[in-house]
Amino acid sequence: MELRATKMGQHLAQHPYNRVRLLNAGVEVSGDRHEYLIPFNQLVAIHCKRGIVWGELEFELPEAKVVRLHGTDWQETQRFYHHLQQSWQAWSDEMAQISADVLSAQVTELEQLNQQDRWLKRSELTDICTMIKGCFEAIPLPQQRLEEFDSCRERYRYCLKWLNYGLKMVDERNQQWTTRMLSEHAEFFEQVESQPLNSSQAQAVVNGENGVLVLAGAGSGKTSVLVARAGWLLLRKEAMPEQILLLAFGRKAAEEMNDRIKERLHTADIQAKTFHALALQIINHSGKKTINISKLEGDAQARQKLLVKTWQQECAAKKAQAKGWRQWLTEDLDWRVEEENYWQDKKARDALSP
Repeated sequence: MELRATKMGQHLAQHPYNRVRLLNAGVEVSGDRHEYLIPFNQLVAIHCKRGIVWGELEFELPEAKVVRLHGTDWQETQRFYHHLQQSWQAWSDEMAQISADVLSAQVTELEQLNQQDRWLKRSELTDICTMIKGCFEAIPLPQQRLEEFDSCRERYRYCLKWLNYGLKMVDERNQQWTTRMLSEHAEFFEQVESQPLNSSQAQAVVNGENGVLVLAGAGSGKTSVLVARAGWLLLRKEAMPEQILLLAFGRKAAEEMNDRIKERLHTADIQAKTFHALALQIINHSGKKTINISKLEGDAQARQKLLVKTWQQECAAKKAQAKGWRQWLTEDLDWRVEEENYWQDKKARDALSP
């Protein structure tokens, strides 16, 4: 079926398009020099308007684009419009059912994800949004039209809510899950340490984000949170003992943490290490030769003895060294030193030792 502008209408309208032809799943709008193919899946709306003399068809496309046909006979325009509407609506109803099925599958997947018994990470939201956008791209109807169909409306709104307010939905969902975990595992949080964990500590323990920053003063229970976090991972079977790494800045802190783990978690398979010990383990594991750290690293007295002995040897062997050190000690530190062999003086040696 085809609609053409009248010769007079075409002449007066001076428009690039003067005819429209109905296709199986779209329309073709054309003129002497221009042609525009509009598939039904790109049509947002069709408007039939009447001017003073002639009729006008307006095809609304996504992103506020419009294609118009002017100068047509009004009665023929009405006849073509009604036939086009019937064809387009029949196609739309069929595509709406397909769209509803696609949206239904997406909603089911989102609900299953939302109901999982675990912490939903913020980093997962990117994949969720990508999944929803892929769903929208697979729908044969323009996204703007989904609100028109009862079978699509609520499902579309649910997906759109995840897309527009995903971060808020993830936070609310995780807060509900946290509340449930603290209630269901109240005994764990009361007994995992010598003192029951408070609400803030327990929430930090169950937080499953890729990185969690815990800011608290000395003696406020940060180590308790670390020990409880390790116990929580074991309780929930989210990690094996050998997959858990605890790090401390000093050896004393690492030893204290190991003692706490053995006492509270009843396992020796989780080892707390210093950063240096971890680095040494990595080097030994990846290298061909075993590297041993000097005993001087942990023996301050032996380290000081070595430094003083080396200083004495340098001063005895090199006059420039001895002269430079004497000048520094007398001028900068205002010491009284012997003219000869001052580096052998016991008082000088003791003064250089902290």
